[in-house]
Amino acid sequence: MHFLFYSLFLVLWLAPVQAAGPVIKICDDAAEWPPYTYYARQGKIKTNKLSGFSIDVIAAVFAKHKINYEIDLLPWKRCLFEVEKGEKYQMILNATKNPEREQLYYFSDSFYQTHYYYFYSKKAYPAGLNIKSPADLNHYKMGGISGYAYSALTSVNKNNISRTVNYLALIKMLYAGRIDVFAEDIEAIVGMGEVGIYDFMGDTQLGMVLLPGVEENKFYMMFTKKSVAGEMLRDLLNKELASMKKSGELRRLLDRYVK
Repeated sequence: MHFLFYSLFLVLWLAPVQAAGPVIKICDDAAEWPPYTYYARQGKIKTNKLSGFSIDVIAAVFAKHKINYEIDLLPWKRCLFEVEKGEKYQMILNATKNPEREQLYYFSDSFYQTHYYYFYSKKAYPAGLNIKSPADLNHYKMGGISGYAYSALTSVNKNNISRTVNYLALIKMLYAGRIDVFAEDIEAIVGMGEVGIYDFMGDTQLGMVLLPGVEENKFYMMFTKKSVAGEMLRDLLNKELASMKKSGELRRLLDRYVK
């Protein structure tokens, strides 16, 4: 279908309710995902203003097309559920892809990548862990965040991951001895410290090592399949993301947050 038709459809679909307020409803993870989506801080005080690379990308695209929108940070499982239903929320800003999700959602093209490190307690394992590939994580008690796909960790048994609500709870699990290791994106781990959630990088008792044998973790925007708007938004975002990559704008936006 021609892109102009999609644009016209969006205009017509949005027009009846624009006067009532925000139209496109976006959700993302309440645990925050700095430097991509997080609440801006004034000093150490969290404000209600959302900031980050993904926030800037969607703002640029929707401003260009004069599309009204609103972003809410929800518990991650609820956000996934709401976008799957497509009744209140139409899209998610940051998500990884796996076969189960591809059955339920549309995906944009990838627009940034992260890199996995594994983390452990130096007190519990002063000599470090014997990890030469992601599969070796299966030999340890592994922790993770509830609802996260860990799509790039294809050789890890996801059913054996002990889940919790956020990164602060995850580090507490590690130091309590309930888990031995967790694997997360280093960019987000650095971001957590920069916004004051937890200074992982300054924690001298925390061991961290680049996880060998795993590819870059690609991130996408994710859209409902239950509303006709989902497919239209995907195509609009893909066109604009391609243009932003070609012009260098996407790289410039990312450089504000990831050095």
